[in-house]
Amino acid sequence: MKNEELAQKIIDLSGGKENIDKAIHCITRLRFNLKDESKADSKAIEELDGVLGTRYQNGQFQVIIGNNVKYVYAEVAKILGLENDDIEQDKEEKIVKKEKKDKQNVLNKILDVIASSFQPILPAIIGAGMMKGILAILMVSGLVSSNSGTYQILNIVADSAFYFLPFLLAVSVSRKFDVNEYLGIVLAGALMYPTIIDVAKSGAAKPIYFLSIPIHVVNYSASVFPIILGIIIMAYIYKAIDRLIPKPLKLVLTPTITLLITIPLVLAFVAPIGDFLGKYLAIGVNWLFENAGLLAGLLLGLFNPFIIMTGMHYSLFPIIIQNFGNLGYDSGYMVVNLMTNVAQAGAVLAVALRTRNKELKSVSISSGISALIGITEPAMFGVNIKLRKPLYAAMISGGITSAGVVALGLKNYGFVLPGLLALPTYISPEGGFGNLMLAILGVICSFIIAFVLTLVMGFEDEEKK
Repeated sequence: MKNEELAQKIIDLSGGKENIDKAIHCITRLRFNLKDESKADSKAIEELDGVLGTRYQNGQFQVIIGNNVKYVYAEVAKILGLENDDIEQDKEEKIVKKEKKDKQNVLNKILDVIASSFQPILPAIIGAGMMKGILAILMVSGLVSSNSGTYQILNIVADSAFYFLPFLLAVSVSRKFDVNEYLGIVLAGALMYPTIIDVAKSGAAKPIYFLSIPIHVVNYSASVFPIILGIIIMAYIYKAIDRLIPKPLKLVLTPTITLLITIPLVLAFVAPIGDFLGKYLAIGVNWLFENAGLLAGLLLGLFNPFIIMTGMHYSLFPIIIQNFGNLGYDSGYMVVNLMTNVAQAGAVLAVALRTRNKELKSVSISSGISALIGITEPAMFGVNIKLRKPLYAAMISGGITSAGVVALGLKNYGFVLPGLLALPTYISPEGGFGNLMLAILGVICSFIIAFVLTLVMGFEDEEKK
């Protein structure tokens, strides 16, 4: 089925253009905010050639496409006439959307905010993470010296997305909360202003006083929660002020008063709370992996497919980023995710070897390659979940190997898609290949265990086609 035809059928079966408030996409899914979810025929959509499955999650109707999602979304955008990834809404439509948001429970709202914040910026932080791996290869091979200008430039490429992460998040969070994104960038600039960053780096504990209010200086580079909480506060302040200011004066007074209130408030109270929250969440999770690594790795590796299915893996991103900022590495979820992704690949490629169904064989091979790169949803939704036993094999393998590598202290040094291409990010910046060898051993074991278990457990092959 052509992308244009598939896009049109998905829209029609989702209740038509008039039923869609917003449409975006992530790495593998189309994500729709629908006015009336009952109008979406999920079963009919799942029967379409090119669709791997559907889910209702965090107030969104999600259509799982796989690697082709970018091209299908391009056709969806043409049909819907999208600009900036969403449809213009009138007041009545915004009220409908607000009522739907209000029905979400607190956990779903938090997950939705974190997911919406990180999805748009993933290309930037994944690209920067890969550069860390490339730089590590160049360093250990002796091709680049740490004193050279080449190293300095490449290090800027690898570090900039993480160091200036508050700016990236300012844009995505501002769009999420319908506040001017340039005001959000100004708030990020306040958090990253040299006066604050330099004083924080110097180790001076003396606060800066604003109208007798102490503002404790903190290095907010590579931080997550301070800017997210700050933008949320800014959104409420902006909208409250905008309602009070006469229309002729809105352009001048609304942003001015918003910044005047928000920035001191965020610097004095909100950002330090966010910094405290992020650091101690990371400390708590790291303590769990350090003191109960075998059990933590086993459970997380075993159930990671369900964590990914529900989108809860996005809730771990702030902790991962916090670890990279504080420690320079992550020894928890990034490590587990590599093992479980390769396990999915092993299971689905075993299906490709065993099945006599040509269509299933083709899907299994393509989705297996994607899983090896780090994109597992085509393998999970297209093959393993439907056949069940390959999913069980992948879960067992992921649990066993995750427990092993976590207990042995495997570390990841760059935020990347957790697949074979991520292996360079396991090279220690301090030199030596011990950590990389452990990662490679874990990957090999994870693939083989899942592959063999799938063949041994078998599966109900679809009718030969």
